[in-house]
Amino acid sequence: MKTSERLNKICSLIDNGLNSENAVKALALIGFEGLDKEELAQFKLWNEYMPQSKELPYSELDRNLHILWECLDKTPYGMNCEFAIPLRQAIAKKLFKKCGDGFVANENCKFNFGNNIELGDNVSWNSGCYIDAKGGVKMGNHVMLTENVTIFTHTHSEHDHMQRTYKSVEICDYAKVYTAATILPGVTIGKGGVVATGAIVTKDVDEFTLVAGIPAKPLRKRNFDGSELEKMNQYMMGNKEFQK
Repeated sequence: MKTSERLNKICSLIDNGLNSENAVKALALIGFEGLDKEELAQFKLWNEYMPQSKELPYSELDRNLHILWECLDKTPYGMNCEFAIPLRQAIAKKLFKKCGDGFVANENCKFNFGNNIELGDNVSWNSGCYIDAKGGVKMGNHVMLTENVTIFTHTHSEHDHMQRTYKSVEICDYAKVYTAATILPGVTIGKGGVVATGAIVTKDVDEFTLVAGIPAKPLRKRNFDGSELEKMNQYMMGNKEFQK
């Protein structure tokens, strides 16, 4: 079977509603054969054991979409961009609270509550990003996360691990977060803000400001030519592949 044909079949199953029957067919198309509807219905995702699962419950559709996202990265198809990126786009459009056009996600990007993630257009996540969406995560247009970025939206009591505080994270248009940076709960990264590699961000980042360090502190204004954001090249891949 051609890659495009396999992709089209899975996307058609997603469009028709990824109930258990369709999910079993979709998983078989990426190599997970032998599952039946009853076995799939018994799957439990990590987030379904979290206290927040009562406020952000996953439907059968949500669970099946999340399982398909996770399973993709456990197959050779997950490294084939021509297959994996459009499939992740299709899943995100149905699972996330909002997902604009041109979403690009590389391998091994993980999240817990997809139904609490909002993305604008041309958002990109490079490999290994982790999005804790318990408190809500919102990203504007052309937001870029590079490798192994982590976003947290909750904290724990030191006495009682089940006692948690939730605060949303917002990353505004054209902001960029570099490799292995960590964004802590309640932070807003302003339009065009930049977070340097390895930084731990505990406070809001002003517009067009670069922050670095632990904890992150402002270093300077962002460097870019001109004043028209629309001309800034903040696309993940060459020739704006998968994004426009």
